Amino acid sequence: MPRVFLVALVLTVGFYGCQNLPGVAPTPPRQISYEGPVTLQLKVGETLPGTTVAYYGKAPDGRAIMGLGGAQALKSTADSVNWTGALVLFSKIDLKLRVVTFDETGMTLAGTIQIIAQEPTPVAGVLTAQRAAEYTIPVSYTVNQGDAIPGTNVRYVGARADGAEFTNLDQYPYRERFDSVVWQGHLRERIALRLDLRVLDFNAARVILGGTAQIIFES
Repeated sequence: MPRVFLVALVLTVGFYGCQNLPGVAPTPPRQISYEGPVTLQLKVGETLPGTTVAYYGKAPDGRAIMGLGGAQALKSTADSVNWTGALVLFSKIDLKLRVVTFDETGMTLAGTIQIIAQEPTPVAGVLTAQRAAEYTIPVSYTVNQGDAIPGTNVRYVGARADGAEFTNLDQYPYRERFDSVVWQGHLRERIALRLDLRVLDFNAARVILGGTAQIIFES
């Protein structure tokens, strides 16, 4: 076997072997994404926080008068209302909505939202009261033994006699099926997160969690 090839093989095996060694920290994700259904309310004269989507009331012909990207748009029930942009640095929001109802006082929009936070470095902490916008999205996770719950520093240790064991959760690390798992802190500066989850199932290899993620953009 050529010597150069042998050296390359040893380096490759060593690199991938180190990725699975206990105590070797995994590479953090470049971004984290949340996607799900959303329903939003707008009063007359209001703009969706951080966006250019506004509602100005009903036009003489009965349609809704909206502001989209600085332009005026007339919308009927079931028409699309889309917006993509950033509320804070290192974030992206993609709203794909439809007009559900509107009247002289307000409007209801419903559809889907995708939120992306780039270069997350989760740190547990207290949530701020200074909020520019916030969204609550249903989430579910299957977390393998030794891995962290996405967006947090909480890791699943495994199944124990007292229940599913976690690190960095609180003083009591065990949870039985359908017990709550709550974490709050920051994904990165000005992007906060609160997870309200329940343990749906667990075994020695993995835990299944379901609940909601509240993503908060700080002003």
